[in-house]
Amino acid sequence: MSLSKIARNKHRDELYDVLGPVADRVISEKWDVYVHQDRFERMLTGRKASASLMTYSLLKPQVFEGFARTIVASACFEDTMFYRLFAAQGIDLKPVGKSLHRDLRYERHENGEHITIFYVSEEAWSKTYRDKLVEAESGGSVQFCDIIRAGVGDLFCDDPFLWMGNKDIEDDFFNQPRAQRLPNTPHGLNGFQSFHNIVVLSALNAPPAHFHFMEGQGVSGEEMRTAHYRTAVYQAVMRSSIRNPADTTPKRVVVMDRATAEWLADLFPGAKVEPLPGMGVVPRKGKPGRRRKHDSAADKTRAYRESQKRKYLAELDLINGTSLVVGKYPWFDEEVRSQMSEFRCDENTSKKGDYVTQKPSTSGTAFVSVFDNVPLAHLSDTDDEGYIAFLRDLHGRVLAQKENAGVFSPAHFDPDKAAETKRGLDNITHLRGIWLDNDGGDLSHAEFARLFPYLRIVTWNTYSHTPEKPRWRGFIPTTCAMSIEVHRLIMAQIEWVLNREGYWGKKQIAKRPGLKSPLCHGFDESKFNAASLFYLPCQARDPKDSFFIDYGAGDPKRGPLDLHLWIENCILDLRPDPAPETLPDLAKAVEPVTTVIAANISDRLGALRDKLLAERTLSHSERCDIRINEAVKCWRSTPAGMGHDAFFALGAALHRAGLEEAEIKAKLYEEAAFANSPRERRDEIRDILKSLHRRGTLGKAKRW
Repeated sequence: MSLSKIARNKHRDELYDVLGPVADRVISEKWDVYVHQDRFERMLTGRKASASLMTYSLLKPQVFEGFARTIVASACFEDTMFYRLFAAQGIDLKPVGKSLHRDLRYERHENGEHITIFYVSEEAWSKTYRDKLVEAESGGSVQFCDIIRAGVGDLFCDDPFLWMGNKDIEDDFFNQPRAQRLPNTPHGLNGFQSFHNIVVLSALNAPPAHFHFMEGQGVSGEEMRTAHYRTAVYQAVMRSSIRNPADTTPKRVVVMDRATAEWLADLFPGAKVEPLPGMGVVPRKGKPGRRRKHDSAADKTRAYRESQKRKYLAELDLINGTSLVVGKYPWFDEEVRSQMSEFRCDENTSKKGDYVTQKPSTSGTAFVSVFDNVPLAHLSDTDDEGYIAFLRDLHGRVLAQKENAGVFSPAHFDPDKAAETKRGLDNITHLRGIWLDNDGGDLSHAEFARLFPYLRIVTWNTYSHTPEKPRWRGFIPTTCAMSIEVHRLIMAQIEWVLNREGYWGKKQIAKRPGLKSPLCHGFDESKFNAASLFYLPCQARDPKDSFFIDYGAGDPKRGPLDLHLWIENCILDLRPDPAPETLPDLAKAVEPVTTVIAANISDRLGALRDKLLAERTLSHSERCDIRINEAVKCWRSTPAGMGHDAFFALGAALHRAGLEEAEIKAKLYEEAAFANSPRERRDEIRDILKSLHRRGTLGKAKRW
């Protein structure tokens, strides 16, 4: 059953009545629909019974295309979610012309001097806070809402007042005959203007996941609270006599928190803000003190997270020579650069200048052995297909011992960059790709790949691997080069996902004796360091135990780890970590191996050196052309009945070859003509492009 048929629901099926609105938005050009991809994958694979799936749909600005002019009218317009979302996308919303102002009842609120706004608490309002138990002045415990009820009763006495509250509050909450309850959506009601007093008790907070999603759209938590909660408070207050500009009777408004009271007072110039008298003991969420820079600890954490994300993204700019962040914050460039070890040089500063790091041009460094400190070669920055093919070729080697395999690091080491080390952290100029070393545990490489359904993951046996004692290594390509700090952030997120799924490192298990039946993921935690070395692929000691699996070669939805998205959608707290310890320089700490052994290993790696040099003879554009031609050839030879899957695979192959989205779209339209059903293939192009946006993510949709 297609989504379009579900959306139309021609036969009025009851299930489709429920699914229809979502299906309609998914297929619509006017909506963007988001889901948490990990939960989406669990639903598709049936990994969890009775699971629910939440979708978020955002109306696109394109909905107004074709109109000469669109006018949007709203109270507190700049505080609405509509305005915040469109403004975050860089859309310029202009004020209406003066001719339209003539029909407005008023353009600004008057009589503010007749309004007193009382607030109950300094803290943000919520149902949990409302129902807290506090110590009563007469002794014993009482719910905070009971204290509020008494305070409101003392303030208004026998005067009539309006009030609004959540549905879980009974209609007789205030137990006063002259208390009139408002509907929970009172917008536009004009029948309550004889009331001069009003209480807004409602707690209107979105779920935490909603806050997290909206932050990904450029809307802060405080903007969310204003759009959802405070504007609703404003609508309730405007049902009273405050709505009538000719009414100068003194008016009293009671809201639940100070931030809302002050926001409301800004709309009514001259209004007074005071705490509600007679409240007695008011619970606090934190310690008293001077007014905080941020409204809450959550806001402070979010501000820190955003500053850290901006720093990490700036590091990617500086490493890769791009300007996604530093172009917007020019002053930020030198500030971040001055903090990065990648741009410091101890020995050669006087001769080469302060910044000696070359533009990234390698995918890592090869050494003859773990004891060497002079690189055998730097692997050129080739495309993922060529790099993985290179690893596959090396895997075919049959060796007498693993030490003959040679070692590799995804880091580019400059031996002359630091005075004390040759291949330590201070010698790194950049990294590309993620390497992992699994020494045996409860986590198989297949399960590891399942936990990251949108990443291309390549795994192979170690030299000592056996079916009884599995040992394997893994490689995850990245979309660009990265800094040491970004590498540390990515590794921490990978480990967090493993922990969430019940897999822990040996050190973690030792520190957490309370873990119930912990599973060991088996990764060598010391190899999470950016300066780590890994033995290059080769056959197992017993060649029949060997394997080399590319989780992505047959799964076009998988792609290289998108560093920018992993930073923007970081799942960690981003709290400062202790300064990393520099790895010991093994070339200094260990006695040099004999010349005979070193020469023997070098001879065995002669083919490796030759292959590294050969990679540089082929230009990047030539490699792209080869990949594109191979993908097109494969597509055009697709047997009948396989067009849907093959066309998607073509789009993924073009993406891997390095084409931009517009180029992929044009090529797909061109190749659709070679299909058995060209129209069906053309109709699939939009969904293919959407799917490509998910490749390389952590398991979350784009920007979430």
